[in-house]
Amino acid sequence: MNAFDIMAEAKMRQWEKSKKEGNAKQSTSKQLVSVSSGDSLEKQLFADIKRLIKRSHQEEHCLREATLLEAEKLQVQLSTRLESSGCYYLAKYLFDEINKLRVNEGA
Repeated sequence: MNAFDIMAEAKMRQWEKSKKEGNAKQSTSKQLVSVSSGDSLEKQLFADIKRLIKRSHQEEHCLREATLLEAEKLQVQLSTRLESSGCYYLAKYLFDEINKLRVNEGA
């Protein structure tokens, strides 16, 4: 396993643990994930991650953390889907792009 696989596995286990404890609830007042017809799930996930990161920098601190956590969960889903399909280079590229977005939006 490479470092990315280990990180994805750890995030999935963390999410499953918080789901069992009842902490993985989503706010119904804000749409966190969009559903666009015609786009692949991977494309939708990437677009949602970008949208959540951008939105998080316009929110107050307590909401920002929850929004960024949701973006991380979606990133794990995206990574898992891409790597299980054998798209390792694409997964790495998108991971780098998301990190750039996090840095640029945080500046």
